Amino acid sequence: MPYLIVVGMILAFISIYMGAMYLNAKVAIPESCKEAYLEAQTCESCSSKSGRSSCSFNDALEFMKEVKL
Repeated sequence: MPYLIVVGMILAFISIYMGAMYLNAKVAIPESCKEAYLEAQTCESCSSKSGRSSCSFNDALEFMKEVKL
């Protein structure tokens, strides 16, 4: 019986997560954020010429400070 409760809780968590993802996909991007969203989609800093394989946290923070919404 305890295993059934754990399995039920896991299934409930997964269904809530999938429901939230579905509802999030249906929400439109606000007009005030559309330019920043499109810029973030075309970001190429992870494949920069410096040889780093991923963005560092400080670079991401500096980029967010420059974007004014």
